[in-house]
Amino acid sequence: MKVSASAIAVIALLLMARPTRTQDYPAGQMKHLSVATLRGNRPISVQALSIERGMHYGEIIHLKGQVEIKMPFCVATGKGGELVCAGDMVVRADEADLHEDTGEIEARGNVRVTPLQSESTTK
Repeated sequence: MKVSASAIAVIALLLMARPTRTQDYPAGQMKHLSVATLRGNRPISVQALSIERGMHYGEIIHLKGQVEIKMPFCVATGKGGELVCAGDMVVRADEADLHEDTGEIEARGNVRVTPLQSESTTK
């Protein structure tokens, strides 16, 4: 059976273009991203096996596979509404959509939220 070079190239392109499942990614290929939001004073740190982001600020960032989102936990205090941050919140999920402009998270599948206190608030 003869196979031409162009047939091999087409097959290779089709295999590369197929939808990727979470288990297709080796554990060492986590993607990382730092996201600044309009409402936050510190960036949000995200990691996942797959991160899809639009070209313009304010779009939804789609995260899939071993999603971890670490964001500051801040509370407005006093008359001026000054933000006081007392640690971080970590959201873990199978999938999540992060609204880049607001910091809103829509998490799906095995969702866990863990508060982490900063060292300065535990002393």
